[in-house]
Amino acid sequence: MKQELPEVQLYGIGPDEADHAAPLLTAEAVTYIKNNEAFGLALVEEGKARAAVCANFSPEDEAILEIISLYVAPAYRRRKLGGTLLMELLEAVLSETEGNLKGVIASFMPETEGVEALLIKAGFEIKTDEQAQTFRLPVSELADSPLLKRKKSVPEGYILRSLNGTSDTTLRQLAEELKRNRVDDLSLEEMGQALPDCSYVLLNGKLEPKACAIFHAMGEQGIYLSQFFVADGSTAAGMAVLQSAAKALLDRFPGETVLEIPTLTESSAGLVKKLLPSSKSTGLMRAVLDLTK
Repeated sequence: MKQELPEVQLYGIGPDEADHAAPLLTAEAVTYIKNNEAFGLALVEEGKARAAVCANFSPEDEAILEIISLYVAPAYRRRKLGGTLLMELLEAVLSETEGNLKGVIASFMPETEGVEALLIKAGFEIKTDEQAQTFRLPVSELADSPLLKRKKSVPEGYILRSLNGTSDTTLRQLAEELKRNRVDDLSLEEMGQALPDCSYVLLNGKLEPKACAIFHAMGEQGIYLSQFFVADGSTAAGMAVLQSAAKALLDRFPGETVLEIPTLTESSAGLVKKLLPSSKSTGLMRAVLDLTK
């Protein structure tokens, strides 16, 4: 039997509307939409936006839709609004692609309220992502961590700078270096929204960026490592940016502030366990909807 859905209006979220939809979208989703790298849809009820979704097509397979952000305002959950929004998005994409959509994927934290149940009802298969993990610890625990107990040193001939002391030209060079190494998780615009006094860049003798540790605020009580990069696998370069950032975080934030470090590979997860052994890890959940069946 077909479910009765709420009476709502749906509006597309384009580059001009992205900032207005920000309370219902992640910072990543807003940036993608503003750069025309993703599209969004807002659900409005009684003249107020209650929910929003952002998605794009997978760069590996344009017949796969990736959900970047799906959020329903807390006061309006458990009213089928999230399911309505998701169904409308899929119908719109299927119409636009003339039915040539093979599947939909989404990744989310297991404690994210309501998301798993919503996706299961929509027909998604839920699995734990074996690669992606997120590590969390209070900022206070950085003080006694193996990371800060290591001898601090900047590689000879290199210069360490916080984003506060980094020029726009250097940031553009860093964005280009990240793209060349295919680790461009962070756009130039997103770098501009980072915590400038807690984020660091390591420059070589030619003032070329060769390592970085960039942090962003995550709501009112958290921060997260949004980009970590080291050219040529230099351990000393990686330690230089991480140690400086950790010291700055300790100096700036209350001890109970939660630091979140996402990882996508076994090697990066292993590094976090070694340097921050008191951190607790959570595996991301991966939801897959197969439309070929």
